[in-house]
Amino acid sequence: MSRESYTIDAPAFAREGRHLAAREPVSGFERLAALAVAPSGDLEFEVAGVRGDQGQLFVDVVTRGTLMIQCQRCLGPMPWAFNTRGRLLLVPPDQTLPDEDTDEDFDSIHADSAFALLPLIEDEVLLALPFAPRHEQCEPPLPLGAVAKESPFAVLENVRAGKGSKD
Repeated sequence: MSRESYTIDAPAFAREGRHLAAREPVSGFERLAALAVAPSGDLEFEVAGVRGDQGQLFVDVVTRGTLMIQCQRCLGPMPWAFNTRGRLLLVPPDQTLPDEDTDEDFDSIHADSAFALLPLIEDEVLLALPFAPRHEQCEPPLPLGAVAKESPFAVLENVRAGKGSKD
């Protein structure tokens, strides 16, 4: 599908309870592709319009996929699987957004009859990114030209075991 086909009339979409499910390449999302080590793979998403009990209009957004991002410890590539779910209250552009201090399970956005979905989808994934992604197990890289030194704890263990140090 072309990017223009993801522009919707958001209030009508929610009012009519429409549903859209699609898959787009990660390389088509400029900000995500810039953060990814390898902008390959697909980003799957679903958007569903919902009418609330009190007449409010919502869109439910689900995203899933895997991005190759950089581990902040070893600086190597690491896969980051994501599966996000969010509900957004659609507010007409001429109205103010409700306070963020409420305990509601949704965020509010301004939406009109020419609402672009792809930036919203990209925002949902960007907001879910870990602050400092790291592998479960990895070692930090050595400084350029440095030689791996024996851990001081390993030296103490050798002393305790009666083996002495290498020096």
